[in-house]
Amino acid sequence: MIGEDKLLSGWQESPHIPEGAYDRDVVDRVWNFGQRIPGNDDQTWRKDEFGAWIHRLDYGNRNSQFGWEILDNSAFRSGYGLTALRPCQWQNYLDYEVAARHSQITADGLGNVRRLL
Repeated sequence: MIGEDKLLSGWQESPHIPEGAYDRDVVDRVWNFGQRIPGNDDQTWRKDEFGAWIHRLDYGNRNSQFGWEILDNSAFRSGYGLTALRPCQWQNYLDYEVAARHSQITADGLGNVRRLL
């Protein structure tokens, strides 16, 4: 199990953190909105709301199938502040941003695959 100190230093040293990214406190709090999966270390692995695996240290990493970004639903949930933010696998994030909702990334066993809707 990865300790909190490892998570913190790994996050700070990641070359994948996008420019203009949310500060670490927000990222940590949004991570907690990800779906916990029994039998998995919820400090390392969760699923986004579309069912895709995300890895804690892959925040901002679009070179990883488990990379994730923060989806801001505030346009649909006005007045909800932080609770309008969700962790989202990076391909689902991009699809959502461009309103291309004809497919989504979801878990298939221990990996992620694109499924047509």
